[in-house]
Formats: sequence, structure tokens, C-alpha cells
Amino acid sequence: VRSGSKVGSRYAFMRASTNQAYCPTLRGRVETALDPDIGSVQEIVIDGLTSSAVANAMKAGLAALIEAGPRGGCLRVGAGNYGGQLGQHHYHLKDLLP
Repeated sequence: VRSGSKVGSRYAFMRASTNQAYCPTLRGRVETALDPDIGSVQEIVIDGLTSSAVANAMKAGLAALIEAGPRGGCLRVGAGNYGGQLGQHHYHLKDLLP
């Protein structure tokens, strides 16, 4: 079962850790941000040489997820900002929709 990650950890040597609110296996132990029908969270990391390359990759990914839809297992799409700690660019999903 997958989960999302977050910047920071209780351990200084780790830059990122599990985002417990998006971890289905912790449901019932910690506060969750997931609906009851969500069984896993897939986190896709996109790196690119230019902002437009990243935006185009995100557009392609969103188009594929929309095409798959609930029947293909895609129930919800979201994005994290992480307070700008992971880069200078900020992408709004609504601006990248096909």
C-alpha cells in the first residue's frame, strides 16, 4: 500500500517522511485525509530541466488519469506544495487540465 510523503521528519537525517494523513494502513490510528474508499495513494515525482517541461509532463499525467477515471482506479487527484521547500515553481492543477 502506498502513501504520500511530506517534507521533514522527526529524524534530522531524513529530508522526507510518510505523510500519515495519506497513508491508508494508518487509518484508525491517526487522523486521515482519505475517503473510506481510497485504498492507496500514488505519489508521482516529476523532475525537469525547464518549467515548461514539468508542466507538459503534468498535463500528460493528468490527461491519462482523467481518461482512466474511477473505472481505472483514479478516484481523486491532488498536489502538494510543501511550502515551497522543494523548488521555486508552483503549478496549479486547474491550469494544467486538458
